[in-house]
Amino acid sequence: MILRRYPESIQNVKDNFIVHFTAESSELSRHITPLTLKCSMKGLEKFNTPERTYGVNTGNFLILNEGQQCESLIENSSESFSIYFKPEFANTALKSLITPSDRMLNHSFKTVSQPVTFFEKLYPHNYYLSPVIMKMRLASKFNFDDENWLKERYFELLENLLKLHRELYKDIEKLPPVKLSTKSELYRRVSRAKEYIDMEFTDNLTLKRISKEACLSQFHFLRIFKSVYKQTPHQYLTKKRIEKAVELLKRTDMPVTGICFEIGFESVSSFSIMFKTKFGLPPETFRESYRKHMAKFKMFK
Repeated sequence: MILRRYPESIQNVKDNFIVHFTAESSELSRHITPLTLKCSMKGLEKFNTPERTYGVNTGNFLILNEGQQCESLIENSSESFSIYFKPEFANTALKSLITPSDRMLNHSFKTVSQPVTFFEKLYPHNYYLSPVIMKMRLASKFNFDDENWLKERYFELLENLLKLHRELYKDIEKLPPVKLSTKSELYRRVSRAKEYIDMEFTDNLTLKRISKEACLSQFHFLRIFKSVYKQTPHQYLTKKRIEKAVELLKRTDMPVTGICFEIGFESVSSFSIMFKTKFGLPPETFRESYRKHMAKFKMFK
């Protein structure tokens, strides 16, 4: 089932379904959601839960578990794409994926009491799920609402969600030697801090501010963040800013000084040094080289 707006009552929809629409603005009041994948193919959509706010954009997707309270807000032109799983479908599919083959004949039709539970966070697009998501988006664009084809894609998504879940817990198990529940909470906190950097990287972020978002001491946060992401918070923050600088150099005529302050650097010389270290060229030379290359490419084409 493909819908072109959020239904008045999500709980009353008794099947798997997709919500796919474009809007200049939109608001969905708080509701109890089934297991859901939230994507944005254009723009930004914010999802609020009792615990926190998630900013879903073109580079990531959000997993919300069955039973979570959620509301959403779109303030600028966006393309929203959400995939909802019927609880019985999700639980039965998960059971089939984790049940050994020699037990399937005797247990395939038993009721599953434990709901599917994944790690709620923003995930970068990846080779597990994104290709399936894009297939479903393409089907939606062409109104290809074939029930059997879509059911196979829902199952494929759950299978790959489980793979992603297992890979995630491999990373969690690498954290300092404490019990798994503590490791999971530490991972949850540094993930939240990373998402805070993703949303606010153009602001004047300090280690103190970022570690406060994770509710950890600065030293403890620094150690855990580096263990999880293989780089320090400062290195990750700089990476985000440089990536934004590249985008602005390519797509705008904004002066290098303006770009420097726009992305959160306080010193033009520091920005230029970091940029040259990364790309081997100063920012302005990089822009000129890129535009010459694109001009040659257009002529050749």
